[in-house]
Amino acid sequence: MSSEHTASGWIKAGDEGTLTDCGETLAVVRKKALLRILACRDAERAGIRITDADIAATSEDFRRGFGLEKEEDFVAWMTIRNLSAGAFAKAMRDFAVVRALELAYAREIDDLVHNQIAVSTARLRSGG
Repeated sequence: MSSEHTASGWIKAGDEGTLTDCGETLAVVRKKALLRILACRDAERAGIRITDADIAATSEDFRRGFGLEKEEDFVAWMTIRNLSAGAFAKAMRDFAVVRALELAYAREIDDLVHNQIAVSTARLRSGG
């Protein structure tokens, strides 16, 4: 699989606008994966600890938000998506880490939001 570097990140050649099974482009999915990696590293460096209760709350919120509260629905979804219990648990831990960092960096994030939106409007220009 060849990849090329573009302004939107590392993408598989020809897949720039192709939506993945989750309804997002591969470039967006890769950026979210990068966020998880960097968040975990930053939390470790900063000494931010995630508890089992944090992970459980994240999992409950996720399942409730996506209609997966019933165990049979949850298991069926994981089976269809070929998602192991371990991979789901890792994602929930990572999501809890990201949330903790969102809280820790709330002021800095808020300070960047306006400019992030402004820069992102470039994609709305025709021909670009």
